[in-house]
Amino acid sequence: MQLNYFPINFEFEKYQISTEPYSEERLAELRKLYNSTHSFFRNEDSIYISNKDGDENLSLGTLTERSTFENHEVTASLAKHIFFRTFKDRFTNLTPVDFYPFRFFSGQLKDDIIYKALPYNLQNKIAYKKLIEIQLRLTEINGKKRFGFVVSIQRNWIFKLSCAELHSEGFNLSGIEVLHSEIFPGMQNVLAPNEEFIGVLQKVTGDKAKVETNEGVKEYELDELFIRKTKFNIGKYLTFATSQQKSDEVLNIIESKRSEIYNTKNLYCEIQKIVRHLFLDNGQPVLFQNKDSFCYTVDCNPLTVTNTMELRTPTFIYDYSATKTHNSNPDSGLTNFGPYDSTTFDIKTPNVLCICNRANRGFFTNFLSQLKEGIPNSTWFKKGLLRKYDLQDVVFDIKEITTNNVNEYLNIISNYDENRPHLAIIEIPSSFRKLDDSLNPYYRIKAKLLSLEIPVQYVTSEKIKSPNEYILNSIALQMYAKLGGTPWVLPSQRSVDREIVIGIGHSWLRKNLHKGAEQNRVVGITTFLKSDGQYLLGDKVKDVPYENYFDELLKNLKGSIQRLATEQGWNKGDTVRLIFHIFKPIKNTEFDVISQLIRETPEYKIRFAFVTISKIHPNLLFDPNQLGVAKYAAAPLKGEFIPDRASNVFLDSETCIVQMFGANELKTAKHGMSAPIQIQIRTPKGKYNNNELSDLLFYDLSYITQQIFSFTYLSWRTFLSGEVPATMLYSNLISKLLGKMRNVPGWDADNLNYSLKRKKWFL
Repeated sequence: MQLNYFPINFEFEKYQISTEPYSEERLAELRKLYNSTHSFFRNEDSIYISNKDGDENLSLGTLTERSTFENHEVTASLAKHIFFRTFKDRFTNLTPVDFYPFRFFSGQLKDDIIYKALPYNLQNKIAYKKLIEIQLRLTEINGKKRFGFVVSIQRNWIFKLSCAELHSEGFNLSGIEVLHSEIFPGMQNVLAPNEEFIGVLQKVTGDKAKVETNEGVKEYELDELFIRKTKFNIGKYLTFATSQQKSDEVLNIIESKRSEIYNTKNLYCEIQKIVRHLFLDNGQPVLFQNKDSFCYTVDCNPLTVTNTMELRTPTFIYDYSATKTHNSNPDSGLTNFGPYDSTTFDIKTPNVLCICNRANRGFFTNFLSQLKEGIPNSTWFKKGLLRKYDLQDVVFDIKEITTNNVNEYLNIISNYDENRPHLAIIEIPSSFRKLDDSLNPYYRIKAKLLSLEIPVQYVTSEKIKSPNEYILNSIALQMYAKLGGTPWVLPSQRSVDREIVIGIGHSWLRKNLHKGAEQNRVVGITTFLKSDGQYLLGDKVKDVPYENYFDELLKNLKGSIQRLATEQGWNKGDTVRLIFHIFKPIKNTEFDVISQLIRETPEYKIRFAFVTISKIHPNLLFDPNQLGVAKYAAAPLKGEFIPDRASNVFLDSETCIVQMFGANELKTAKHGMSAPIQIQIRTPKGKYNNNELSDLLFYDLSYITQQIFSFTYLSWRTFLSGEVPATMLYSNLISKLLGKMRNVPGWDADNLNYSLKRKKWFL
């Protein structure tokens, strides 16, 4: 197994570098005088000076000794600056897009997949090219510290025609989203111009344009503006400049090549070629060096790694005494034993409101019958909802509508204000998906039902006409969870510590994506699970101004923990371990909240881990020995070069990457590259100093990684293992739904009833 990580070779443990005391004025002065030959960067209270191409007799600063790894931040900055200047010297025809992460477009025509499809006058002006990204990382794999470059590839649009050129051609710019392009002083031919998404172009007058921005209407030089590089905008211009047919042809080329572009084996080979081009010269390693004797080479072979730990598929448990278990498949266990909470589940005869279009009643009632009773000859859904989930009966109350007008749905639902069903099954056409959120009946109906504390299960008209055992099986699972049931749990770790896993997510409320859009309001989402995966509670932190987020999040966490402590019988003096899964940390805000929470909860001895789980990172895992698997005999191979599910590497004592989808988990050969997730135990950053809090941190990365892996089997939207743990999935689903319903008239998420918060209404 290999990482897209290429180790840096240093032949010294210490080095000398010139420094001066830091001041903003002195740093600006040095850069103005010597930026063409020297690099200058700040670390803490010092300016560090690297002479790459200047006069060796020029004396700047005082020589200071630094350790390669003990002063790793200085070493990293120095290595990045030398790499940047060496790249510029070697590849004079390429202009980097960013300094860090270091990014540049491929200069080879073969890497522009639409080049041949474009007319001659647009070639090289519009392109869809390979974008190479390089990041420096310090790792400690298998106890060995080393630096290395992580190399990855994306594909991005290039559009070199300014709005001035488009206007002169007669292209209508009104209503087009635009970027403002600006070259920073001294960066001509060093870095690509900086582009900021500023707003929507309103009007062109001469060589200037009025743009609606978040700071009001502003005027810009037309030749400094470029259209935002989206598929829609570029397609619109191509239709104008060529024809609708040619525009469709160009865009379809990109879609048709996606599986080839993101094929794992192809990506592996492309990265290898790029690395040899960057780090070899005539077959010899390139020496990256400055005139102060700091130098290094880069290994062109990707780092070979092995699993850090064996991640185990959890045992699935179906009764309180943990005697009914299944070791590999949650669906088989559920079929054999029934749900975990069968003996205590209190909705044994759920009343279900069912709404369908009159024209589809025959299909709909057949669908309901199969959902309730099952499909006798099927493999996975013989028992149906009734027997598989140990229910006594399922009572369907079927109502008809004549059109798909939202008011017809709402009129029926309004009749249930008093006699509320346990759940609703609503047939909707798939065309609802194309409608604007604020007008979409999907969200208006859901908002109305949730305001009445009624979870809803949607099913499209297409699915009721041709249901199969897989669709019915998933719908039944979701329905039981939405009713408040627990289909299965995982083994809980035997420990004297009580443990709660808490997912914390947040989203900014902003009007648009333009520069200057206010992010002054934030909404938080919290989910609480027991260590065995039982869903305890899901809650929403009120939409508040950012300055009030701390207080609201603290209030939310404190209230929920006190409620759970009462329900679970916590005793004074108990040790309580809180595992926080944080998906988008806001600086040190969450640390501050947890610190205050501990101070305000003195009756328990709280230990905690603060863990981020991310799919956005540059690390990739490859397995050249994986030749691919076939879904069935005649099917093309899928998953070539993708490591098996559960493959993992500890990058250091706080960071692990885990491959969640291996070759067997991919649906088809077109699925493409499956990146691992990154798990990281976080500690406060910067000059944050809270020794009291640090003493309470829980650092067991192996334990946390296994728990997160186990939690990927708790989706309850499907029986298949997931890519992210339930905490992250649930928070994301809640956040997405609440965001979509925000503009529904009359909807107020703050009024979600407490009993509904205990049910998986968001699945």
